[in-house]
Amino acid sequence: MIFEKVQNEQKFIDGTTYTISNNAAVDMFNCKEALVDIYNILDPEQMQLDCTFENYTGWKKELFKKCKDWDQKYCKHIKQTYPEMSQIHAAAMRPLTLLIDANLQFTRLEIMCQKDPSNIPEFRWIALEEEFIKHMTNVCDIFKEYGNMKDHPFDIKQMIKTLKIKDWHIIIPYRYYLTPLE
Repeated sequence: MIFEKVQNEQKFIDGTTYTISNNAAVDMFNCKEALVDIYNILDPEQMQLDCTFENYTGWKKELFKKCKDWDQKYCKHIKQTYPEMSQIHAAAMRPLTLLIDANLQFTRLEIMCQKDPSNIPEFRWIALEEEFIKHMTNVCDIFKEYGNMKDHPFDIKQMIKTLKIKDWHIIIPYRYYLTPLE
């Protein structure tokens, strides 16, 4: 079997420990096991050995039986385990979700500026920029603490301030550091 069954599993994500209940772990393991059983039947090498002209009907019945078994286990998973796991996923992904939302609001404002720049109040631009900087800094802090950015300093506010310099791409030092490698 590919998947290991673990009781009282704890996942450590970005400094927070999430406990997965034994019922959820067993339920997820059963779903994975049923899915792997279907894969084993449909594996091309195994199919050549198991599925012949003479036993095709029996092979097909076995495949449908495995699919129904997986469907029953997955429906149980959706009703019982999904809400618990969904809460863990939502909590773990919250910083990234907030960053994506801030970026979306910022993008919508830029689209409005392209249509009619005089219609946008400056305080709205500043507020959305500060919100984006806050969430981007939070995500970068997570990468710095738990990822591969330990040796890479960052100052998102300064980066955005630099990118707002008119014609930064003409100034040689800025162009060198801010233009992506091609």
